[in-house]
Amino acid sequence: MNKWIFGLTGAAGGLTAAAAVHRGLLRKEQELLIPPGTMVEVNGRRMHVYGEGPADRTLQETCQGDAAGCRDIHSRKKVTLVFLSGGGTPAPVYDFRPLYRKLSPWYRCVVVEKAGYGYSDIDKCGRRLEGMLEETRLALRLAGEKGPFVLVPHSMSGLEALYWAQRYPAEILGIAGLDMAFPKVYDYLKTPPALMKLPGLISIFGIHRCPFFQLVKHDGLTQEEYRQARLLAGRNFMNPVIMEECCCIHANAATVREHGRPHVPFLIFCSDGKDLGKFWVPLQKKYAEKLGGEFLPFSCGHYLHYYKAAEIAEAIRAFVKKI
Repeated sequence: MNKWIFGLTGAAGGLTAAAAVHRGLLRKEQELLIPPGTMVEVNGRRMHVYGEGPADRTLQETCQGDAAGCRDIHSRKKVTLVFLSGGGTPAPVYDFRPLYRKLSPWYRCVVVEKAGYGYSDIDKCGRRLEGMLEETRLALRLAGEKGPFVLVPHSMSGLEALYWAQRYPAEILGIAGLDMAFPKVYDYLKTPPALMKLPGLISIFGIHRCPFFQLVKHDGLTQEEYRQARLLAGRNFMNPVIMEECCCIHANAATVREHGRPHVPFLIFCSDGKDLGKFWVPLQKKYAEKLGGEFLPFSCGHYLHYYKAAEIAEAIRAFVKKI
């Protein structure tokens, strides 16, 4: 019995020490974070909006040296691509960078980092779709980013993209989904409440700082960008805002169901589904057919923009020309 008591006491002490070290590191690392985009205040919280690519530059300046690019820009009429990150992605501005860098010569590319993501404030708040969408739209306006928009959502943010097209169809020219979620997905992905708490505990004690947690990738990033991404991973991993968003996911899926099919063009990029389950690819294909969209499958993991950035960028350019 004494051995058990000593063991539990030791474990508790170790976890307490780990949590203290983690908090100390967070305070030091906060000073090293340098947002590359614009910080705007939305509902009393700061949100980070990053944009690159042609905005108000003239057609001649933007097209210089590339006739094919000129045709793209002329046809797009100032289209802005808005990248919306998957659930729990700690550093969206760097997560999407390998992809939007291949698109920003032709289109305005914008990454909106929601509360709890990237450089935005971690301030626990409601994470129902209605509120999140209005925060995203306001952040874009405050940052001076204008539509019409082609949404490029990854994974869970597919729900926000669908809801945006349902509520404000005049703002959306199309949706190019990166393994995007549809409401039916969450009939298959159901996590027991007890397991839902585990990532939050890992975050509190800083366990995610261990080397076997590969939260960000180096590919396509400079050394400084990778350093910033790692700092954000240490800060943001399954923080209270992200945990709240996960808890609201089934209610948010129900909200999208209630509003019916959005009538905008779709391009659906699909992974091999091995990270998610056997249901994934057939479901993605079914929804692409249901929405009258193009379906492009890839033999790679769920973060398919890591592996197939060039192919995806080329397909998005073709998609934008058509719409």
